[in-house]
Amino acid sequence: MASEETSETSGVRGAPEGMRVGERFAKDIAFTEVSIRQFASHVGDTNPLHHDQAAAAASPFGRIIASGTHTSAMMLAAVPDYLKAWQPNVGLEASVRMLRPVRAGDRARIEWEVTDIADTPKLKGWIVTLVGRLVRDDGVVAVTAVSKSLVYWPGART
Repeated sequence: MASEETSETSGVRGAPEGMRVGERFAKDIAFTEVSIRQFASHVGDTNPLHHDQAAAAASPFGRIIASGTHTSAMMLAAVPDYLKAWQPNVGLEASVRMLRPVRAGDRARIEWEVTDIADTPKLKGWIVTLVGRLVRDDGVVAVTAVSKSLVYWPGART
């Protein structure tokens, strides 16, 4: 699905067909007490704030909260889901900032925007940079992130 156009003078390929800087995508998710506990258990996070109602109720958060690993994973998983239209692709790097808690019962929207598409001949593809955020249903931005992924040129072999 990616373009194979090459400039004769520069040797630079255009962006993947159908992808452009400024493009946005979003995904709605819900954080339940069960999903928070299951995720924390699965990754070995034993913090009582993710498991114990009494401990969480006594905390400044007032109820069970999702771990940073959980919110980050949900955010970052949305990127390859979007990029699957330009297979193959791989993640290269990400940075995440946890700004506010995500509590059991919260619904949220993950929003991403493509901010750069760089032709990278050395890697036989394009490095796609995106900025994202997780916005709780009360309008509070709980998490922000930057992600870079490599979308390979059609037919490229590593």
